[in-house]
Amino acid sequence: MAQTRKAKVVVIPSAQTAFGGRMVEILLRKKDRLALGAPPSHYQILDATLDGCERAYAQPVDLDDPESTNTFFQIAFAQLGQPAVIVLETPFLARRRLTAENAIEIGTRRLLHCMDAALPYTGKDLHFICITPPYGPAAIPIVTAFLAAKCAAGAAPAALPCVRLSVVSPSRARPANDVSFARTVVHLMKEPQSPDITETMLAPQRKHHHSERTAFSKQEEILDTSSNGSAPNLDPACN
Repeated sequence: MAQTRKAKVVVIPSAQTAFGGRMVEILLRKKDRLALGAPPSHYQILDATLDGCERAYAQPVDLDDPESTNTFFQIAFAQLGQPAVIVLETPFLARRRLTAENAIEIGTRRLLHCMDAALPYTGKDLHFICITPPYGPAAIPIVTAFLAAKCAAGAAPAALPCVRLSVVSPSRARPANDVSFARTVVHLMKEPQSPDITETMLAPQRKHHHSERTAFSKQEEILDTSSNGSAPNLDPACN
């Protein structure tokens, strides 16, 4: 029998993106209550798409500003109660002219701002889902150190929630705004915990007319490795 997921309070601080829009569409059909955020320049457009829906509301938020982020979560708690899931999308290089280092810095800063702002309003469990490029998992040890610092600063361990951090990266074949990718993220909310998975993608050797290519460059074309959180897979289409 298929497991029925209970309705949850889901916070999406960057709901103005194409992926955020997909998530809102799916979650509203599942009866979840949604606290949605968008930069001030996109807030009115996002609010208009809700069309008076009673289970969702939107407010402007600047995720680079700790005070704005704190206000966003304070209002979310007052409106809907304790958040169970936070879905944060961090910058992708293709959408903004950023270096990988800048994207990691921005994404980690926003993640920590959201984590710090949300902790006072959560229950015993918090599922934080970070939609990020493949280099996004670099933020995991930083978040771990942040929570440890919270305890060291005087917060009793019992007062802190059990935080489950899921880092999900879309494949190059399917962008983050693909509806199937949004369904994958929603599925994560239903599962109590996902296994640790590392994937290696094997691409076929392409034909070349230049015989002077080195063995090393040929090997680079055969093996294209990545670690994006999916099960090990040898794509039948490669054969």
